[in-house]
Amino acid sequence: MNILASVNKIFELTNNYDLRFHEISSEPLAKYSLSLKKLEYKVFNLDEGDILLNDFLTHLRKFRYILSASPLPFSAHIDQFNEKDLHRLSRQCQLMYPGLKEDIDTVLMFYDKLRTSPEKPVLEYLRKSFRDKISTGLVLKTASDLNAVEEALKRTFITNNIFSVVTPSRLKKELFFDRLIILGPTYWYPDYIFHCPRSQTIENIYYDWQLYRAPRMEYFTKSEFKVSTLHQGCKINVNKLTGSTSPEIIEISDQIIDYKNVEKSLSAKSVLITPECVNAKLVGLTDAKGILFEDHSLKNIWTISLQADEQVSKCSVNELDTDCYLLIRTSTGRDYIQIKADEFLGIKAAKIRQRHSAWKKRLRNYTSKYHPDKICRYLRRHGGIRANETNLRNWASDDNIKPREYNDFLALMMLLKLEDHAKKLWKEADDLFRAHQRAGTVIRNLLIQEIKKSNLSKLELEQKMTFSLPDAENATFTAYKIEYISKSVYQVHPHQLRELIDLYNLGGQ
Repeated sequence: MNILASVNKIFELTNNYDLRFHEISSEPLAKYSLSLKKLEYKVFNLDEGDILLNDFLTHLRKFRYILSASPLPFSAHIDQFNEKDLHRLSRQCQLMYPGLKEDIDTVLMFYDKLRTSPEKPVLEYLRKSFRDKISTGLVLKTASDLNAVEEALKRTFITNNIFSVVTPSRLKKELFFDRLIILGPTYWYPDYIFHCPRSQTIENIYYDWQLYRAPRMEYFTKSEFKVSTLHQGCKINVNKLTGSTSPEIIEISDQIIDYKNVEKSLSAKSVLITPECVNAKLVGLTDAKGILFEDHSLKNIWTISLQADEQVSKCSVNELDTDCYLLIRTSTGRDYIQIKADEFLGIKAAKIRQRHSAWKKRLRNYTSKYHPDKICRYLRRHGGIRANETNLRNWASDDNIKPREYNDFLALMMLLKLEDHAKKLWKEADDLFRAHQRAGTVIRNLLIQEIKKSNLSKLELEQKMTFSLPDAENATFTAYKIEYISKSVYQVHPHQLRELIDLYNLGGQ
């Protein structure tokens, strides 16, 4: 189907489609969720920021989120959570906060029942309610193991497996189904799933204790006059459970980490400012991980975008967004781009890097000692044509090899009292730059090859995937879903940059 035909079909569907909400129930999960909500409320009233207590709550929240977002039996997730660690944390919290002992025991009682429970409310509801042979897309927010979900669907519908697991991003493409089933509350999902329906029937399944919220149904949202499909072509039907007591409603966020606490903790861990310190921003990643990137305008961060024409690209920290996946070097001690660049430079690589590092260090000493305006005025007086605060910060960074113009480089060398060596250092910087460009092209092509061979729906659901580069021993990149980008800037030492951080150790609990 071409783009025009696809747009035409979407327009037809927005004028006549059904949106049906289905409540399902699980008494053990409802009791666990309510007991956790009560514990969270008591902790909030204590106004405590204790790391152990918050760590304990984060594990419990993640368990609730994973179970409520998965069609698998509850016991299928038993290996994702370390029972010993959780019970150790609970004992420590009970000793520190005796007033919470009873509430913690209650939560753990329900937790222990759920983690070994074979109950599978979603699969049972699917089996009971959708026995026809209609082509169906099952839309999931997350899945810790996509293969396990697909196998469970095959076993549940042995004679007639009409389900395809679909990720939200695939519904931006030319993909249509006779029916869509969305698991989880609507606020977990992007608006376009409802604004631009890919099926004449959309079924939304959620637990009776989860907050029900009809999506804001606005079509052509950038036009002058907004058209509400609620009144145009969408027929809404809510199938509530009957014969049971209405549970207390709980809103579950799909963001487990508390990034306000993370930033607060990062600010509290202020380092002793030295000439080597740089400005950095925190990027929060899935799996309770984070990473610090130097705050500059250089495009030196590898990302994957599932929607872009160029899926693998480089951008600066200020161009990152939460729709991207960050590619981080893993399983090798050195930056693989640097390794490849050194191969291209040959035997002179070590000496070039040594001299290059020396003048960079001297420049950072100057930038820490003198105000940027004063340095920039000096550079402009000595022929610098692009000397400003932003460029000065870039030139001092190890992420940037050299200024674009020789006039700027010569002005820097005059500032550093290295003008007698300027031509040689410029030639070496240019060789280094070209080697890095060549290495980057090679690695990008290798990554593209691996990504094309991979199931990116698996990446979107599991939010993490490792790619091994061919012909590169021990060189792997891991893609992590970006969850958060800090607006605040922090002073950190260079060795803290580009290293994965466990956010549990930064108060993200």
